[in-house]
Amino acid sequence: MPDVYGSGWIHLPAGFLAWLATTDFRLWAYGLRPVYGVTRFLHLLGMSGFLGLLLLLEVMRLGVFPGASLATVRRPVLTLMNGAFALTLVTGVLLFLYDPVGVGLHTMFLPKLALVTLGVVHAWYIERLASMQRPHWRRATAAAALTIWVLVIGCSTWNAVERPLNPADVHRIDPRGS
Repeated sequence: MPDVYGSGWIHLPAGFLAWLATTDFRLWAYGLRPVYGVTRFLHLLGMSGFLGLLLLLEVMRLGVFPGASLATVRRPVLTLMNGAFALTLVTGVLLFLYDPVGVGLHTMFLPKLALVTLGVVHAWYIERLASMQRPHWRRATAAAALTIWVLVIGCSTWNAVERPLNPADVHRIDPRGS
């Protein structure tokens, strides 16, 4: 099962994913296609809401809209953004549990999880340290946040379009890359 996508990247242990895929809960949930569709929709809605609100805040912090007051929109936007992030996180876990093998073996699954963790650490610790101790770092931390979360979306996109290798085509793969 390793290298099903032909990447050679590290991934979650296939044995763990196979065990998770054969649990009674997962087998029961796998038959609920409409629930999967709603969960996927909510995940995409949460992701788009989170990224859109994050872009708004960070672009304002970068000074792109000099006349706009960040102080007046910060609290409601943060509340909406945190709600969208929570929705994305919960539905992401549900989507992983729905198809642990299909999701867990994607090339960019672990890098995406690492970037999400980095993004949370950045938001909770680095942003607060930068704003309290070094206010002139505001633009750098805004650019870092944008970079992290755009890379998360990039990893998600990569995973969404990646297809497993067709075993019938293995004989056509040249290991020398020529």
